[in-house]
Amino acid sequence: MKAQTPSAETEVLIVGAGIAGLYAAYRLLQANIPCKVLEADDHAGGRIKSRKEKNSHLGLVLDEGANLINSTDTLAIKLMNRFDINYVRRLKSGMDSMHYLVAGEEYDQQRFDQLLFSESRVAINNIVADQDIWRADKMRDLDPKFINESIASYLKRIDAGPVLRVMLKSFFWSEYGYEIDNLNLHVLFDYLEIDMSCPCFKLIPNVDEAYTVPGGTGQITASLEKICHDHVLYNRRVNSIGELAGVIHVSSTNADLQIETHTAQHVLYAAPLHSLKNIKIMIEGLAPEAVELASAASYANGAKLHLKFETGFDKLYRYSGILLTDTGEQIWTSGTGQGGAGLLTVLTGPLPAGRAAAIEYAGHVLVALDKICPGLSELFVGVERSDAPMSYSGSLRPGEAAHLAIIDGAKHWTTIGEAASGELQGYLEGALRSADDAVTRYVLGKRAHKTHFLRRGLMKMGLIKRQGYHN
Repeated sequence: MKAQTPSAETEVLIVGAGIAGLYAAYRLLQANIPCKVLEADDHAGGRIKSRKEKNSHLGLVLDEGANLINSTDTLAIKLMNRFDINYVRRLKSGMDSMHYLVAGEEYDQQRFDQLLFSESRVAINNIVADQDIWRADKMRDLDPKFINESIASYLKRIDAGPVLRVMLKSFFWSEYGYEIDNLNLHVLFDYLEIDMSCPCFKLIPNVDEAYTVPGGTGQITASLEKICHDHVLYNRRVNSIGELAGVIHVSSTNADLQIETHTAQHVLYAAPLHSLKNIKIMIEGLAPEAVELASAASYANGAKLHLKFETGFDKLYRYSGILLTDTGEQIWTSGTGQGGAGLLTVLTGPLPAGRAAAIEYAGHVLVALDKICPGLSELFVGVERSDAPMSYSGSLRPGEAAHLAIIDGAKHWTTIGEAASGELQGYLEGALRSADDAVTRYVLGKRAHKTHFLRRGLMKMGLIKRQGYHN
C-alpha cells in the first residue's frame, strides 16, 4: 500500500511579509489556496513604507522605501489602480530627466554626454564592447573576468577620464553604498545603458517615464497587508526550515520567546538573504553549499536624507528628475505639499549614526544646491533620516558570484523577492514579478497534478482512451 503524505496545517507558508511576501499571499488567496505568512517584525511591509514628516506641518509624505514607479512597472501600476492609489507622471513628455552637478556647474543629459564622450570616448567604446561580451556569456554570473575585477581597477585599465570615473563613483556610492573599489564588473555591466548612435550615456533607464505617488508608495504594502492581515503571523522569527516526508516544517520564536512549529506543503522564502545566516535549512534538493553562498551575500547600509523646504520651494527648484552630483549624492524631487512647500530625497552611501551626521551632510548638500538654485537654503526647514540595507543586487563585491543556486533544485522551496534574480532584482517591481511568477508556477503545477490523476481515474473507468496520454 502506498504511504499517505502527512497532512500540513496550511498549503503554502511564506517567510517574510515584505512586498514580495504580501503579494504572493494576495495572489494565493485570489486562487483560493490556503497560506500563512511569518513576519519577524510587528508589522508588514518590509522596506516599502511611507510616513508623514515630523516636527512641521508642510503636508509632506516621506518614502522610506521605493520613491517612484516606472511606466514599465506593470504589476505595481495594476495594484495602484486596483487600490485607487493616486500616482502622477514625474515629468512632462520630452523633458530632460537627468541632470549632473560637476565642479559646481550644472549639465543636462545632452551636455553631459558631450562632456563624457569628448574626454572618454575610447574608454566608453571599451565598456560597450565588454558589455556585449558580458551579455552573450551564459555563465557571466560565475565568470571570473566579471566577478574578480573591481570597477575602479577596470576604469583605470581602460584609461577612463576623470569625469567618467568620478560620476560612476558617485552613482554607485549613492545607489549601492559601496565605493567602486568594492564592486565588481558584473554590477557595472548590469546597470549601464550606452547608446553609441546618439551617443548617449544612461545610468537610470526609464526615469523619464516614471510616476511619483503623492501619498507614498507604502500605500501599496498597506493595502496588501489589509487584505492579508488575518493570514500574517507577526513577531515570528524563523529558526529552521526542514522537510520530512514531503512536508515543510518551520520552527519560529514568537514575541513571548516560545517556540512554534508550522507545517505546509510548500515554502516561499521572501525574507532578505542576510536572514539566512540565522536559519538552519534542510530541504530535499537544496544543496547546503547553495544556502551558504546565499547567506554570505554582503550588504551595505545606505541612508536617505529627506530635506524639507517651506513655501516657495517649487519656484526655486526646477529639476523634476534626478540630480547626480560629483560628490556622491542622488537628489530626487519627492513631493510638493501645502502652499508650494517641498521635499528633496537625497540618496547617499553609509553615514555615521545619529542626527548630527544627517544635519552636517544636509549642510554640504545645501551648499551645492545653492550654486544652481540661489536662495534655496533660505527655505530649508529641516532634515529627516531613513536608514536601510541596500539590496543584494548592489552587493556584488570582487570575488562574489552573482548566481544564487538557492533558487533552484528543491521541489517544495521557492525563493522570491530581492534574492530571486532577474533584471529588476532589488526593486519593488522585481519583487512583485518574482512573487507573481512563483505563484503562477505553483497554481499551474497544481492544475497539472489534478489533471493527471483525473485522467488516470477516467481511463480506469473506461471513459477516455489511453491514446495520446503518457503516464
